[in-house]
Amino acid sequence: MRQKTETLSERVAVKIRQYIIENEMKAGDRLPNELQMAEYCEVGRGTVRDAIKLLRFEGLVEVVQGSGTYLLRQKQKPIELSEGETSNLLGAFLPEELPAKALEFSEVRLMLEPDIAALAATNATYEDCRKLMELEAEVRWQIQMQESHYEKDMAFHLQIARCSKNEIACRLMEIVVKGIPLFCKVTNDELANQTVKFHHMISESIERGDASGARYSMIDHLNSTRRKIIEEIEQQKTRKVIE
Repeated sequence: MRQKTETLSERVAVKIRQYIIENEMKAGDRLPNELQMAEYCEVGRGTVRDAIKLLRFEGLVEVVQGSGTYLLRQKQKPIELSEGETSNLLGAFLPEELPAKALEFSEVRLMLEPDIAALAATNATYEDCRKLMELEAEVRWQIQMQESHYEKDMAFHLQIARCSKNEIACRLMEIVVKGIPLFCKVTNDELANQTVKFHHMISESIERGDASGARYSMIDHLNSTRRKIIEEIEQQKTRKVIE
């Protein structure tokens, strides 16, 4: 069992992030005052103050003297791969070939990522897991706010490779994660809510040191996308027959 050394202020910062998500707060919204947050988190005001400092350091909130604490999270532009990057990653293809190429790419991910996740569960440190949990929360936040989550999704999967402590796995994943926006394009972001669920399962398994749980959660995650891509290919075939 991995030894935890999380401080009280760090735990309170997590509670405040959860409060922001549960209340569907947006950039510019003001958080409850220090006393109210202390009551909500069941801690002293000093601890809340320390937690807010952590959130300020992350760039999540801004404290305006004499006014309050405000949410800073800004919407991000969707990541788009240039034609050159796409060609380097999947080879030259026409738009109608995208689903088939995405299916091939999903098969490569299934060859690599489940075992990388299992290795991550074996080798990850507490700090590795903390970073992974933060990225998981960022992806969940952006999906709930209907913002582009591609960049954080890519960072989440790359962090899993970093947790494995295998340098070659990290280098491979630096290439593999670039295909994530393509998956989202093919599936029309219809699997975003499933992404939240599977990311949580994967990160929890890694945090527990559960290699089998991490492996099978990753397989479930990638298979859900694979099935959706296959559906799109079948629909594409049907459209061609009709035409």
